[in-house]
Amino acid sequence: MPEWLLSGVVLVLQTLGLALLALSQAGHWRQVMQQRAFPSVRALRLSALLASGLALLVGCAALGLAMGTWFWVLAQVPCGISVGLMLCWRKGWLCTLGRCFCR
Repeated sequence: MPEWLLSGVVLVLQTLGLALLALSQAGHWRQVMQQRAFPSVRALRLSALLASGLALLVGCAALGLAMGTWFWVLAQVPCGISVGLMLCWRKGWLCTLGRCFCR
């Protein structure tokens, strides 16, 4: 599989992990999900850890240990900015993700 495709997978997984981490905060959950009950923080944070860890593993497998780790660290900035922009302008995208954790 080409490196650029696996790098894209790392970016998607890192964005997913940071979005789950943002939804694990009560203020962001109320902002996005409004009337839905706040789920278990543990489930959201564990899912965020799994997604972010998987992004690190895919990055290391695709680019090697040193470059994959460096790419994972540097990917946090654009992925964090994209999650912040989704919190401001595209709450529906995060609402879809949040529905996976509603009872």
